[in-house]
Amino acid sequence: MGFALALIIAAASLAGARWTFCVAEAGKDVWISEVFAAAGKRQTLEAEFAAGLRARGIVGLDAQCPEPQVDKTEVFNAQFTAAEFHRKLGQRLHAAAPPAARR
Repeated sequence: MGFALALIIAAASLAGARWTFCVAEAGKDVWISEVFAAAGKRQTLEAEFAAGLRARGIVGLDAQCPEPQVDKTEVFNAQFTAAEFHRKLGQRLHAAAPPAARR
């Protein structure tokens, strides 16, 4: 019974979550994060995402995170579309962790 209640509480907390992902470009390289539950302002997420990549020695970044959405499936579809768009442009795709505050 306690386990079922814990699952219900966890599901309820995620039900109100807003979801996004981040993309950063530097030349022909593109980093795309996994989809994550977003808290805070989009501009803060973008700054944190870029800072995490800069800490790995990646410079000249333009980072963007779409406005968080309630529909997680929509966000996954947008992430897939972004990856395909950059792949078709011949850019090198790299997986990246979400902004530091989201890990």
